[in-house]
Amino acid sequence: MLRPFTITLPGAASRREKKPMNLDLFWERIFSEEAPDVRAAWEALEPEEQESVRQLLREIAADEGRVIEQRRAAGFALEIVGAAPGTDGLPPGALAFARELARDAGIRLRKVEGLLVATLKKDGTLVTEFDLEADRNISNAIRERYPDHGVLSEEQAQVFGGEEWVWVIDPIDGTSNFTWGFPTWGVLIGLLHHGTPVMGVADFPMIGHQYYGIEGAGAWLNDEPIKAAQADSLQPTQLFSACSRTLKFGKPNLPMKARISGSTGFDLAMLARGSVVGVIQQSVHVWDVAAMWPIVRAAGAQVASNLSEGLFPLIKDLDYGDIGFAILGACNETLEASVRERLSDRFKPIHALDHG
Repeated sequence: MLRPFTITLPGAASRREKKPMNLDLFWERIFSEEAPDVRAAWEALEPEEQESVRQLLREIAADEGRVIEQRRAAGFALEIVGAAPGTDGLPPGALAFARELARDAGIRLRKVEGLLVATLKKDGTLVTEFDLEADRNISNAIRERYPDHGVLSEEQAQVFGGEEWVWVIDPIDGTSNFTWGFPTWGVLIGLLHHGTPVMGVADFPMIGHQYYGIEGAGAWLNDEPIKAAQADSLQPTQLFSACSRTLKFGKPNLPMKARISGSTGFDLAMLARGSVVGVIQQSVHVWDVAAMWPIVRAAGAQVASNLSEGLFPLIKDLDYGDIGFAILGACNETLEASVRERLSDRFKPIHALDHG
Protein backbone atom coordinates (compact mmCIF):
# COMPACT_ATOMS: atom_id res chain seq x y z
CA MET A 1 0.00 0.00 0.00
CA LEU A 2 1.27 3.47 -0.83
CA ARG A 3 2.14 6.03 1.80
CA PRO A 4 -0.61 8.71 1.79
CA PHE A 5 0.15 12.08 0.23
CA THR A 6 -0.16 15.17 2.43
CA ILE A 7 -1.83 18.04 0.60
CA THR A 8 -4.55 20.54 1.33
CA LEU A 9 -7.67 20.33 -0.79
CA PRO A 10 -9.99 23.30 -1.36
CA GLY A 11 -12.67 23.17 1.31
CA ALA A 12 -11.03 20.22 3.07
CA ALA A 13 -11.40 21.70 6.54
CA SER A 14 -15.15 22.21 6.21
CA ARG A 15 -15.52 18.74 4.68
CA ARG A 16 -13.77 17.10 7.63
CA GLU A 17 -16.17 18.82 10.01
CA LYS A 18 -19.08 17.21 8.20
CA LYS A 19 -17.58 13.80 7.33
CA PRO A 20 -15.42 11.51 9.46
CA MET A 21 -12.69 10.83 6.87
CA ASN A 22 -9.37 12.60 7.50
CA LEU A 23 -6.83 13.28 4.77
CA ASP A 24 -4.52 10.38 5.63
CA LEU A 25 -7.38 7.91 5.44
CA PHE A 26 -8.65 9.56 2.26
CA TRP A 27 -5.34 9.15 0.40
CA GLU A 28 -4.86 5.66 1.78
CA ARG A 29 -8.17 4.65 0.24
CA ILE A 30 -7.65 6.51 -3.05
CA PHE A 31 -4.36 4.68 -3.58
CA SER A 32 -5.50 1.32 -2.20
CA GLU A 33 -6.25 -0.23 -5.63
CA GLU A 34 -9.44 -1.57 -4.04
CA ALA A 35 -12.52 -0.40 -5.93
CA PRO A 36 -14.88 -0.07 -2.91
CA ASP A 37 -12.31 1.98 -0.96
CA VAL A 38 -11.61 4.26 -3.92
CA ARG A 39 -15.34 4.89 -4.44
CA ALA A 40 -15.88 5.59 -0.72
CA ALA A 41 -13.07 8.14 -0.67
CA TRP A 42 -14.29 9.76 -3.89
CA GLU A 43 -17.86 10.08 -2.67
CA ALA A 44 -16.65 11.88 0.46
CA LEU A 45 -15.45 14.79 -1.69
CA GLU A 46 -17.30 17.90 -2.71
CA PRO A 47 -17.52 18.45 -6.52
CA GLU A 48 -14.78 21.12 -6.56
CA GLU A 49 -12.54 18.83 -4.51
CA GLN A 50 -13.13 15.98 -6.94
CA GLU A 51 -11.81 18.10 -9.80
CA SER A 52 -8.64 18.93 -7.83
CA VAL A 53 -8.06 15.26 -6.99
CA ARG A 54 -8.80 14.17 -10.56
CA GLN A 55 -6.16 16.56 -11.90
CA LEU A 56 -3.60 15.41 -9.33
CA LEU A 57 -4.23 11.77 -10.16
CA ARG A 58 -3.73 12.48 -13.86
CA GLU A 59 -0.42 14.19 -13.11
CA ILE A 60 0.77 11.28 -10.96
CA ALA A 61 -0.28 8.67 -13.53
CA ALA A 62 1.69 10.48 -16.26
CA ASP A 63 4.78 11.30 -14.16
CA GLU A 64 7.55 8.90 -15.19
CA GLY A 65 9.66 10.19 -12.30
CA ARG A 66 7.39 8.44 -9.82
CA VAL A 67 7.62 4.80 -8.88
CA ILE A 68 5.53 2.37 -10.92
CA GLU A 69 3.29 1.49 -7.97
CA GLN A 70 2.22 5.11 -7.53
CA ARG A 71 1.50 5.63 -11.23
CA ARG A 72 -0.46 2.39 -11.42
CA ALA A 73 -2.51 3.21 -8.32
CA ALA A 74 -3.32 6.67 -9.68
CA GLY A 75 -4.42 5.15 -12.99
CA PHE A 76 -6.55 2.59 -11.16
CA ALA A 77 -8.28 5.36 -9.18
CA LEU A 78 -8.96 7.33 -12.36
CA GLU A 79 -10.63 4.31 -13.93
CA ILE A 80 -12.78 3.66 -10.86
CA VAL A 81 -14.06 7.24 -10.66
CA GLY A 82 -14.79 7.36 -14.38
CA ALA A 83 -12.03 9.81 -15.27
CA ALA A 84 -10.17 7.48 -17.62
CA PRO A 85 -11.79 7.45 -21.07
CA GLY A 86 -13.72 4.39 -22.19
CA THR A 87 -12.94 2.16 -19.21
CA ASP A 88 -16.55 1.53 -18.20
CA GLY A 89 -17.28 -2.18 -18.45
CA LEU A 90 -13.64 -3.27 -18.11
CA PRO A 91 -12.39 -5.07 -15.00
CA PRO A 92 -11.42 -2.50 -12.33
CA GLY A 93 -8.01 -1.00 -13.04
CA ALA A 94 -7.39 -3.16 -16.11
CA LEU A 95 -6.06 -0.43 -18.39
CA ALA A 96 -3.69 1.11 -15.86
CA PHE A 97 -2.54 -2.35 -14.80
CA ALA A 98 -1.80 -3.47 -18.38
CA ARG A 99 -0.01 -0.23 -19.26
CA GLU A 100 2.32 -0.45 -16.27
CA LEU A 101 2.84 -4.18 -16.75
CA ALA A 102 3.91 -3.66 -20.38
CA ARG A 103 6.07 -0.65 -19.52
CA ASP A 104 7.80 -2.48 -16.68
CA ALA A 105 8.49 -5.53 -18.86
CA GLY A 106 9.89 -3.27 -21.58
CA ILE A 107 12.22 -1.49 -19.17
CA ARG A 108 13.62 -4.83 -18.01
CA LEU A 109 14.02 -6.18 -21.53
CA ARG A 110 15.76 -3.17 -23.01
CA LYS A 111 18.68 -3.77 -20.63
CA VAL A 112 19.53 -7.02 -22.42
CA GLU A 113 18.36 -6.15 -25.95
CA GLY A 114 20.93 -7.10 -28.60
CA LEU A 115 23.02 -9.21 -26.21
CA LEU A 116 21.40 -12.60 -26.65
CA VAL A 117 21.52 -15.86 -28.55
CA ALA A 118 18.11 -17.09 -29.67
CA THR A 119 16.86 -20.66 -30.06
CA LEU A 120 14.87 -21.83 -33.06
CA LYS A 121 11.43 -23.18 -32.13
CA LYS A 122 9.64 -25.94 -34.02
CA ASP A 123 7.48 -23.40 -35.91
CA GLY A 124 10.60 -21.66 -37.23
CA THR A 125 10.38 -18.62 -34.96
CA LEU A 126 12.98 -17.58 -32.41
CA VAL A 127 12.81 -17.56 -28.63
CA THR A 128 15.23 -16.36 -25.95
CA GLU A 129 15.38 -16.99 -22.22
CA PHE A 130 13.97 -13.49 -21.75
CA ASP A 131 10.86 -14.26 -23.82
CA LEU A 132 10.20 -17.05 -21.36
CA GLU A 133 10.98 -14.96 -18.28
CA ALA A 134 8.86 -12.01 -19.43
CA ASP A 135 6.00 -14.36 -20.29
CA ARG A 136 6.12 -15.92 -16.81
CA ASN A 137 6.33 -12.56 -15.05
CA ILE A 138 3.42 -11.03 -16.97
CA SER A 139 1.27 -14.15 -16.65
CA ASN A 140 1.91 -14.44 -12.91
CA ALA A 141 1.09 -10.77 -12.34
CA ILE A 142 -2.21 -11.17 -14.20
CA ARG A 143 -3.18 -14.31 -12.29
CA GLU A 144 -2.39 -12.64 -8.98
CA ARG A 145 -4.40 -9.52 -9.84
CA TYR A 146 -7.31 -11.25 -11.61
CA PRO A 147 -7.38 -14.89 -10.43
CA ASP A 148 -10.63 -15.66 -12.29
CA HIS A 149 -9.24 -14.53 -15.67
CA GLY A 150 -7.62 -16.77 -18.26
CA VAL A 151 -4.20 -16.23 -19.81
CA LEU A 152 -3.19 -17.15 -23.36
CA SER A 153 0.45 -16.61 -24.28
CA GLU A 154 3.02 -17.39 -26.91
CA GLU A 155 5.43 -19.17 -24.60
CA GLN A 156 3.10 -20.93 -22.12
CA ALA A 157 -0.68 -21.51 -22.22
CA GLN A 158 -1.90 -21.72 -25.81
CA VAL A 159 -5.34 -23.35 -25.35
CA PHE A 160 -8.31 -21.03 -24.85
CA GLY A 161 -10.25 -22.19 -21.79
CA GLY A 162 -13.44 -20.29 -22.52
CA GLU A 163 -13.11 -17.80 -19.64
CA GLU A 164 -15.24 -14.66 -19.72
CA TRP A 165 -12.07 -12.54 -19.51
CA VAL A 166 -8.80 -13.74 -21.01
CA TRP A 167 -5.48 -11.93 -21.41
CA VAL A 168 -3.41 -12.64 -24.52
CA ILE A 169 0.32 -11.97 -24.24
CA ASP A 170 3.22 -11.67 -26.63
CA PRO A 171 6.13 -10.93 -24.27
CA ILE A 172 8.46 -9.93 -27.12
CA ASP A 173 6.84 -9.25 -30.47
CA GLY A 174 9.78 -9.20 -32.89
CA THR A 175 12.19 -11.55 -31.13
CA SER A 176 14.65 -11.52 -34.05
CA ASN A 177 14.81 -7.73 -33.83
CA PHE A 178 15.23 -7.92 -30.05
CA THR A 179 18.03 -10.47 -30.37
CA TRP A 180 20.02 -8.43 -32.89
CA GLY A 181 19.40 -4.99 -31.39
CA PHE A 182 16.99 -3.76 -34.06
CA PRO A 183 14.65 -1.35 -32.22
CA THR A 184 11.21 -2.34 -33.56
CA TRP A 185 10.18 -4.91 -30.97
CA GLY A 186 7.60 -4.61 -28.26
CA VAL A 187 5.54 -6.05 -25.42
CA LEU A 188 1.90 -6.79 -26.38
CA ILE A 189 -0.90 -7.34 -23.84
CA GLY A 190 -4.50 -7.74 -24.96
CA LEU A 191 -7.70 -8.29 -22.99
CA LEU A 192 -10.59 -10.27 -24.49
CA HIS A 193 -14.20 -10.47 -23.31
CA HIS A 194 -16.03 -13.65 -24.30
CA GLY A 195 -13.19 -14.31 -26.74
CA THR A 196 -13.21 -10.92 -28.48
CA PRO A 197 -10.55 -8.19 -27.97
CA VAL A 198 -11.80 -5.12 -26.09
CA MET A 199 -8.55 -3.54 -24.88
CA GLY A 200 -4.92 -3.63 -25.94
CA VAL A 201 -1.55 -2.21 -24.91
CA ALA A 202 1.62 -2.27 -27.03
CA ASP A 203 4.84 -0.92 -25.56
CA PHE A 204 7.90 -0.37 -27.79
CA PRO A 205 10.61 0.51 -25.25
CA MET A 206 13.50 1.25 -27.62
CA ILE A 207 11.60 4.14 -29.23
CA GLY A 208 9.59 5.24 -26.20
CA HIS A 209 6.18 4.57 -27.75
CA GLN A 210 3.28 3.04 -25.87
CA TYR A 211 0.03 2.51 -27.76
CA TYR A 212 -3.23 1.55 -26.14
CA GLY A 213 -6.82 1.33 -27.26
CA ILE A 214 -10.29 0.40 -26.08
CA GLU A 215 -12.89 -0.92 -28.48
CA GLY A 216 -15.45 1.79 -29.15
CA ALA A 217 -13.65 4.39 -27.05
CA GLY A 218 -10.44 5.43 -28.81
CA ALA A 219 -6.74 4.79 -29.33
CA TRP A 220 -3.77 6.66 -27.92
CA LEU A 221 0.00 6.98 -28.30
CA ASN A 222 1.69 8.14 -25.09
CA ASP A 223 -1.67 9.60 -23.91
CA GLU A 224 -2.29 11.50 -27.15
CA PRO A 225 -5.26 10.39 -29.31
CA ILE A 226 -4.37 8.82 -32.67
CA LYS A 227 -6.31 8.22 -35.87
CA ALA A 228 -5.68 6.15 -38.97
CA ALA A 229 -4.78 7.93 -42.21
CA GLN A 230 -7.51 9.64 -44.21
CA ALA A 231 -7.12 8.45 -47.80
CA ASP A 232 -9.61 7.53 -50.51
CA SER A 233 -7.20 6.03 -53.06
CA LEU A 234 -3.82 4.32 -53.31
CA GLN A 235 -0.97 6.70 -54.13
CA PRO A 236 2.78 6.24 -54.82
CA THR A 237 3.65 8.63 -51.97
CA GLN A 238 2.00 6.40 -49.36
CA LEU A 239 3.66 3.70 -47.24
CA PHE A 240 2.54 0.10 -46.89
CA SER A 241 3.87 -2.38 -44.28
CA ALA A 242 4.60 -5.96 -45.30
CA CYS A 243 6.50 -8.96 -44.01
CA SER A 244 9.47 -10.63 -45.70
CA ARG A 245 7.29 -13.64 -46.61
CA THR A 246 5.05 -11.35 -48.65
CA LEU A 247 7.98 -10.23 -50.78
CA LYS A 248 8.99 -13.84 -51.44
CA PHE A 249 5.92 -13.97 -53.68
CA GLY A 250 7.33 -11.07 -55.70
CA LYS A 251 6.55 -7.38 -55.64
CA PRO A 252 2.97 -6.78 -54.40
CA ASN A 253 0.55 -5.30 -56.89
CA LEU A 254 0.48 -2.00 -55.01
CA PRO A 255 1.69 1.47 -56.01
CA MET A 256 2.90 2.39 -52.49
CA LYS A 257 6.37 2.09 -50.99
CA ALA A 258 6.76 -1.13 -48.95
CA ARG A 259 8.30 -1.14 -45.48
CA ILE A 260 9.38 -4.16 -43.41
CA SER A 261 9.76 -3.65 -39.65
CA GLY A 262 10.01 -7.27 -38.51
CA SER A 263 7.22 -6.83 -35.96
CA THR A 264 3.52 -7.43 -36.58
CA GLY A 265 2.60 -5.28 -33.61
CA PHE A 266 4.72 -2.38 -34.82
CA ASP A 267 3.24 -2.56 -38.32
CA LEU A 268 -0.28 -2.44 -36.92
CA ALA A 269 0.69 0.43 -34.62
CA MET A 270 1.87 2.36 -37.68
CA LEU A 271 -1.51 1.69 -39.29
CA ALA A 272 -3.33 2.97 -36.20
CA ARG A 273 -1.33 6.20 -36.01
CA GLY A 274 -1.65 6.93 -39.74
CA SER A 275 1.97 6.32 -40.78
CA VAL A 276 1.04 3.57 -43.25
CA VAL A 277 -2.20 3.07 -45.17
CA GLY A 278 -2.09 -0.73 -45.18
CA VAL A 279 -0.52 -3.85 -43.66
CA ILE A 280 -0.15 -7.46 -44.75
CA GLN A 281 1.45 -10.23 -42.68
CA GLN A 282 1.56 -13.77 -44.04
CA SER A 283 2.22 -15.85 -40.93
CA VAL A 284 1.00 -14.71 -37.51
CA HIS A 285 -0.66 -16.13 -34.38
CA VAL A 286 -3.35 -14.76 -32.14
CA TRP A 287 -0.86 -13.30 -29.63
CA ASP A 288 0.71 -11.25 -32.44
CA VAL A 289 -2.55 -9.39 -33.07
CA ALA A 290 -4.90 -9.64 -30.04
CA ALA A 291 -3.53 -6.51 -28.36
CA MET A 292 -3.41 -4.56 -31.63
CA TRP A 293 -6.94 -5.47 -32.77
CA PRO A 294 -8.79 -2.94 -30.54
CA ILE A 295 -6.08 -0.30 -31.04
CA VAL A 296 -6.37 -0.47 -34.83
CA ARG A 297 -10.16 -0.57 -34.83
CA ALA A 298 -10.50 2.21 -32.26
CA ALA A 299 -8.24 4.36 -34.44
CA GLY A 300 -10.69 3.94 -37.33
CA ALA A 301 -8.76 1.41 -39.42
CA GLN A 302 -9.75 -2.05 -40.67
CA VAL A 303 -8.06 -5.36 -39.91
CA ALA A 304 -9.04 -8.93 -40.80
CA SER A 305 -7.58 -12.43 -40.86
CA ASN A 306 -7.85 -14.87 -43.75
CA LEU A 307 -9.50 -17.48 -41.52
CA SER A 308 -12.81 -18.35 -43.12
CA GLU A 309 -14.39 -18.78 -39.66
CA GLY A 310 -13.04 -15.41 -38.54
CA LEU A 311 -10.37 -15.04 -35.89
CA PHE A 312 -12.60 -13.73 -33.09
CA PRO A 313 -14.31 -14.74 -30.91
CA LEU A 314 -11.85 -17.42 -29.91
CA ILE A 315 -13.02 -21.05 -29.87
CA LYS A 316 -13.05 -22.86 -26.52
CA ASP A 317 -10.51 -25.70 -26.12
CA LEU A 318 -8.75 -24.81 -29.39
CA ASP A 319 -4.93 -24.87 -29.29
CA TYR A 320 -3.96 -21.53 -30.84
CA GLY A 321 -0.33 -22.55 -31.05
CA ASP A 322 -1.43 -24.65 -34.03
CA ILE A 323 -3.33 -21.84 -35.76
CA GLY A 324 -1.28 -19.70 -38.11
CA PHE A 325 -2.93 -17.24 -40.49
CA ALA A 326 -2.45 -14.03 -42.48
CA ILE A 327 -3.81 -10.59 -41.68
CA LEU A 328 -4.68 -7.66 -43.88
CA GLY A 329 -5.23 -4.13 -42.63
CA ALA A 330 -6.09 -0.81 -44.23
CA CYS A 331 -6.85 2.68 -43.03
CA ASN A 332 -10.52 2.54 -44.06
CA GLU A 333 -13.10 0.32 -45.77
CA THR A 334 -12.56 1.81 -49.23
CA LEU A 335 -8.83 1.13 -49.25
CA GLU A 336 -9.31 -2.25 -47.58
CA ALA A 337 -11.44 -3.43 -50.50
CA SER A 338 -8.90 -2.16 -53.01
CA VAL A 339 -5.92 -3.69 -51.20
CA ARG A 340 -7.70 -7.01 -50.71
CA GLU A 341 -8.41 -7.25 -54.44
CA ARG A 342 -4.83 -6.40 -55.39
CA LEU A 343 -3.38 -8.90 -52.92
CA SER A 344 -5.82 -11.75 -53.58
CA ASP A 345 -2.92 -13.91 -54.78
CA ARG A 346 -1.39 -13.88 -51.28
CA PHE A 347 -4.39 -13.37 -48.97
CA LYS A 348 -6.46 -16.50 -49.58
CA PRO A 349 -9.06 -17.92 -47.16
CA ILE A 350 -8.04 -20.87 -44.98
CA HIS A 351 -9.87 -22.93 -42.35
CA ALA A 352 -8.67 -22.66 -38.74
CA LEU A 353 -9.95 -26.06 -37.70
CA ASP A 354 -7.96 -27.72 -40.48
CA HIS A 355 -4.79 -26.83 -38.56
CA GLY A 356 -5.52 -28.75 -35.36
